[in-house]
Parts: sequence; structure tokens; C-alpha cells
Amino acid sequence: MKKTISILTILFLVMGFGIASAVDYPTKPITLYVGYAAGGATDTAARIVTNQVNKYLEQPIIVNNKPGGGSAVAADFVAKSKPDGYTLFNSTITTVIQTVINPVNPFKMTEFTPIVGLYNMPLVIVVKGDSQFNTIEDLVVFAKKNPNKLNVGTPGMNSVHHFALEIFKREAKIEVNHIPFQGDAPGVVGVMGGHVDVAFLGIVAVAEHMKGGTMKGLAMTTSKRTTQFPNLPTMAEKGFSNTSNIFSWGGVFAPAGLPGTVLEKLSAAYQKAAPSQEVISQLEKVGFAATYMSAKDFDHFVKDEHKRLGDIAQSAHMIQK
Repeated sequence: MKKTISILTILFLVMGFGIASAVDYPTKPITLYVGYAAGGATDTAARIVTNQVNKYLEQPIIVNNKPGGGSAVAADFVAKSKPDGYTLFNSTITTVIQTVINPVNPFKMTEFTPIVGLYNMPLVIVVKGDSQFNTIEDLVVFAKKNPNKLNVGTPGMNSVHHFALEIFKREAKIEVNHIPFQGDAPGVVGVMGGHVDVAFLGIVAVAEHMKGGTMKGLAMTTSKRTTQFPNLPTMAEKGFSNTSNIFSWGGVFAPAGLPGTVLEKLSAAYQKAAPSQEVISQLEKVGFAATYMSAKDFDHFVKDEHKRLGDIAQSAHMIQK
């Protein structure tokens, strides 16, 4: 009898401690893992938002860079971590793409709890400053008259830029040569050096070149123009509605199984910080558009993205075997 009581006492104490821990959260610093090197666009955006969120939490969120595998190393680490709210992941669309194209990917989207959607970054279809192409129409006309003659660069195979190219090819009914580089920077060099005729690149990577005239933007893959380049048309304006709906985005995930009270506290802090004018203006300065989404909305968004990108990958034969 005494043994039974002792066991029950221990169980109650353990359960009580777990509940108290969740209620008192956070009692120590929280780590937000970024899957890319410090100083890059994703890292910069994460730090902008985190600095503001820290004003609304009892303990700070510390950004920790854990690059590797196109952010897969950080994603897998967080997915396998304890779901106590002290280990978070600054996810991008790349995380979803990795689970779509790789049937044996080390992590699945079901291993995450979406906390908040934060921003998106449009892709820009760019050419060299002295290119013969001045509009997206010029590009399409040339490609239709010259199948497989146009060389189109992206930052890499199976990147969001590659997905955008595949959608564009189907919408425009053209055939081109895909030239994958190893990142945005080599893609910029490819355009400037004439190694490719055109490229799909992130706006952060090409903004200064466009402002300086060494590159021309033909259109961006959004439905609305940006304040940074108000004269740059969108693919939606040009009649490519599907290509206008693919862009890079970012948000925060925790491991699956996160206690409800912890999710509520994190969500409340992000809800106060993310839509603030300070965050919005700082993100815009580096090329991002603030797009706050609640945990529920972000969860729906990520699931929709997973299905949409999966359908694209299937039809474009992008799934690895």
C-alpha cells in the first residue's frame, strides 16, 4: 500500500512539475535556430523580428546559426528536440520543399508545430542591364520562336526559384534550359557575366544591381508591387497568375507536441511584435514584406503550400528517386 502511494505521489509530482513548467514559461533563454549563415537575408529577417519579440517575453530569444543542407540540418535538429518551447526553428519555404522532393527526408512537416508566419520575399525575373529583353513579353516571344535556346538561371535545383521557373514555363507554354547555380550570388554573377540570358533571383540579391542599372527587372512573382520598386510590374499584371503566387516566405516552428500554454505565450509575443511598424519598416528596407499570420493561419498556409508544391514537383518530375 505504501509503495503504491509513493508511486502515485511521484507521478503527481512529475505531472505537477510539467504543468507548472508550462505555466511559468519561459524560465530560461529560448534558442531560435536559423539554418543559414549569419549575415544572410534569412538571418537578418530573423534577427529583426526577434529583437522586437524579446520586448514581450520574460526571457530572451537567442538566434543561433546552424547552417548546412540548405537549412535541413537545423530543421532536423529542431524537429527531434524536446517540445518544451526552448528550441525553435526559423523556417522558410525550403523546409516544405525538402519534404516534398525527398521521399526519405530525415524530417517531416508533421514533426513541427507552426507558431507564426512572418514575412515573404518576392522573386524577380532579371536580365543584364544591356539585354535585348525589356519586358516579360519580349522574353516569352523570343522563347516561343526559339525553343530551348533561352538559358534561365536559378540559385539551385529544387529551390523555390526553380519551382517558379517550372510554373512560368507551363503558364507561358515555353521550353527553356534551366541553369542551376549554387546560390543567389553565383546567379547574379551568371547574369552579369552573360552565362545565362535571364534568372529568377531573390529581390534582396538583385536590388542594388537594379537600382544601379546593371540589371533590369522584368517582373516579380507577387500579386502586388513593392514599395522598393513601385515601377516593377508583377507577374499577375502580366497575366501569369500562377507564377505570381510563388515566393520565399519565413516563419517560426517548434517541435510537434508543444504544450498549448507555451504556444499561447509565444503566439501572444509574436502577435504584438510582428505587425509593429518598426518590424515592417526594417523588413522592407532589406527586401522583405511583413506578412503576419497567427499560428492557426500559418498552419493552414503551410499545409496548403505542401500540397501545392507537391503537385508542382510531381508534374515537373522534380521528386527524387
